Amino acid sequence: MSTKKDDKKTAEAEEVPRKSKKTLILIIVAVVVVLAAGGGAAWFFLVKNKPHAEEKKKSSEPTTPALFIPLDRFTVNLVQEQGDQVMQLGITLKTYDPELEEKIKKEMPEIRSRLLELLSSKRASELQTLQGKKRLTAEILYLTNKIMGFKKTPPPDLSTPATPVSQTPVAPASGSSVGGLSAALQQTEVKPVDTAPPKPVSVKDFLPEPDEDGGNREGVVDVLFTDFIIQ
Repeated sequence: MSTKKDDKKTAEAEEVPRKSKKTLILIIVAVVVVLAAGGGAAWFFLVKNKPHAEEKKKSSEPTTPALFIPLDRFTVNLVQEQGDQVMQLGITLKTYDPELEEKIKKEMPEIRSRLLELLSSKRASELQTLQGKKRLTAEILYLTNKIMGFKKTPPPDLSTPATPVSQTPVAPASGSSVGGLSAALQQTEVKPVDTAPPKPVSVKDFLPEPDEDGGNREGVVDVLFTDFIIQ
């Protein structure tokens, strides 16, 4: 009897490790399956979709590098405000068309003539602000493309009409004409023109303007100033 009991205990003792080993093997297999599934998903999203992402990135980038075409420096007399003032301006045109440089050379006499007319119509006070410089950039860009036959969006009219000084009417004073004129001048109320405080300048203001022509890269796409001196 004791022999049978001992054999039964021995069999039960050996069966416990076997069950533990089977459970451990099942756990290991389950972990491997989960890792394999995760690796397959990662491969699908990272490797298989990579060509599509690269194609999308390439389609958004320009097919040709930018080309910069410098013009001869402009020296013009500005509209007088406080005596004679001269502006020296260096202009470089940016384009993606490699054939445009030769076309600009052919049209250079008319381009320089029109730009000289534009620059000489400016006042120093107009060009001292960032808004004034951006306005000038848009005008040069539009004028240059117009001469070469490219259709571009005209720049918005940023000029503001001068606000007239309002005066309160005064009844003619009695007495002599000189005394009446003196009294009228003394009673005239002159209201100062309201001037808005200057807008704070941010580094984002110096970034290129968004393309209003829907990504049209024909002609000149930007105007860069290499010199901007007013004396």
